[in-house]
Amino acid sequence: MNEKLKIKAKGLPLSPGVYLMRDKTGTILYIGKAKKLKERVSSYFINSKNHSTKTKRMLLHLSDFDIIQTETELDALLLECRLIQQHRPMYNRQMNAFERYSYMNISMGKETIKLSISSVPSDNYSFGPYAVYRKLPEIKAILDRLYCLNPEDPWHQLYAQPLKPEVPTVILDELLEAFTGKSERLEKRLEAKMLAFAEQLHFIQAAQWRDDLALIHYFFQKHSQLLLHPISQKEWHTLWLPTEKGQKCYLIYQGLVVTEQHFPDLITKNKRILRKRAKELIPASVPVFRSFSKEQIDFITILHAYLQRETDYQLLSVKK
Repeated sequence: MNEKLKIKAKGLPLSPGVYLMRDKTGTILYIGKAKKLKERVSSYFINSKNHSTKTKRMLLHLSDFDIIQTETELDALLLECRLIQQHRPMYNRQMNAFERYSYMNISMGKETIKLSISSVPSDNYSFGPYAVYRKLPEIKAILDRLYCLNPEDPWHQLYAQPLKPEVPTVILDELLEAFTGKSERLEKRLEAKMLAFAEQLHFIQAAQWRDDLALIHYFFQKHSQLLLHPISQKEWHTLWLPTEKGQKCYLIYQGLVVTEQHFPDLITKNKRILRKRAKELIPASVPVFRSFSKEQIDFITILHAYLQRETDYQLLSVKK
């Protein structure tokens, strides 16, 4: 156990922030966040059986650490995310796959609809970015089978039904509904496929459609939770968090912090006053987002998780 680092950790403040673990060459091994830096960093230098194998391995190479203090724990969470994506430490797993986000694109010709996956949004209908990038090809394959979008696929005949195909506009409507938060019609179509094969005693195909339905439901359910979250809507929101002195205001629009400001002497929880203060921070020009960015997805995910476990905050809508 490195006694020098142990003593250094005991001298840290009891404030939120980010810590960066380094090896003897100065390379960052791990980046973490803490509500109380002193307690979190000191925990690494206590002989504990609770340390994971990854932590024990990292400690063998640890030579020093740095900290960055923040005003709130949320600031620490957001800074941690940005630093991990910037430095890619070898012992960080979460948020260390920034480039692996993907978009699902829908393009429509005169009589055809095509789905494609890309790392950037296209000029057509584009949805995402999705962190479940490994599942996107499977999602695309299910939708191709469901709507017969790729009839040359050798597996198509196994899953096709001798029914009149839908016109492209109907397919497009269902796809757009699903990718914007309402997947009921699409899921009912999947269920109908499953039941039709079961009635014909084609149980292998029926089981495949059952599994496809389960994956599609999970995918769109998770996506709709993001779309329906208040901070992803085209409205202004203000988040107020307590600090050691006063409160900090985050002005949010569609999952991005447009501006933030610390009010050291403001301790009121009066919603009218808080909305008035936040409204003064709204810029004259409103940003326009054609689709979600990776930064928006990260922020919405982080903030949603943070608010799920915290109670001392106010999240208010603000009219421009």
